[in-house]
Amino acid sequence: MDRKNSVKPVIATGAILATGALVGLALKRNGAALRGKAFYYLVKLMSPNLSDPKVLRATIEKDRADGPKRPPEKLLSKIDVREDSYGSMLVFHATRKAAPPSRLKLLYLHGGAYVLDLQEIQWNLVVGLLERIDAEVIAPIYPLGPEASWRETTTAVREHYLSLVEAYGADNIVICGDSAGGGLALLLAQAMRDDKLPQPRALVLFSPALDVSGSGPDQPALERRDPALSLRMLHEIQPMWLKGLSPTDPRVSPLFANQDDLPPTIIFSGDRDILHSDALRLKAINPMVDHRSYPEMMHVWPVSPLPEARQALDEAAAFIGQHVDQ
Repeated sequence: MDRKNSVKPVIATGAILATGALVGLALKRNGAALRGKAFYYLVKLMSPNLSDPKVLRATIEKDRADGPKRPPEKLLSKIDVREDSYGSMLVFHATRKAAPPSRLKLLYLHGGAYVLDLQEIQWNLVVGLLERIDAEVIAPIYPLGPEASWRETTTAVREHYLSLVEAYGADNIVICGDSAGGGLALLLAQAMRDDKLPQPRALVLFSPALDVSGSGPDQPALERRDPALSLRMLHEIQPMWLKGLSPTDPRVSPLFANQDDLPPTIIFSGDRDILHSDALRLKAINPMVDHRSYPEMMHVWPVSPLPEARQALDEAAAFIGQHVDQ
């Protein structure tokens, strides 16, 4: 692999945040279409080509060497963070500085295509929620492929969730997830329903991965507008995490499971994201889902400095407030 591609994953997160702040400021008065287009080119330029198997493997190797990312210094002025463990998992706990005590726990399942760890940029999502809600965010660093299989991932998340239920009560837990973490959140709620165990109070899903097969008929068209994800990348990741399981199995693709009797759920997706298809298909089969569709927004845009990010976080906080007694 050439040096250019190996450096990209290192600089992408910081460059997107720094340059994105400038883009957001410069385009503040110009509307979503122009902001979305500018962000498209920015992310397209800076994101590693994870469709390339060599780049994907190198990115995973570097991710393992670096480990899960702690929040950057500028965010530590806003939140208090401590670490503990559950079994073999590292677990982060975050609260807003000087926030009043709250019974509410936000179980945050990070994205990363089931093969990448918590990234620095994802702490923007944690801080954005804590700025709007009195709660504690609990973020487990769950097992990933290719070292772990889907079964190890889902079992670890399930056991940790049930330990939180025992400690705090299911009515005080909301599960939030982005991308792969959003898929895990819905899988967990479905498993709790099927096993007649306590379900979380609500689900908040940002650009969730609900269909690991990438079988949406609209996804090839969405792919042409997506600066970060590709169907080929999904196909490269499948054997790393599924270990031979069919990607349409409802134990890994919650879109294909029964959607009845689930907690109140809100989903955010943008039409510059191949996973927008997942959200649209879920809404079509489960009209009870509150789907917030954002034109011109890309994958997990609420981590960005765009006005649409603040709007989505406001809507997420309002949804949680509607369903939780704080």
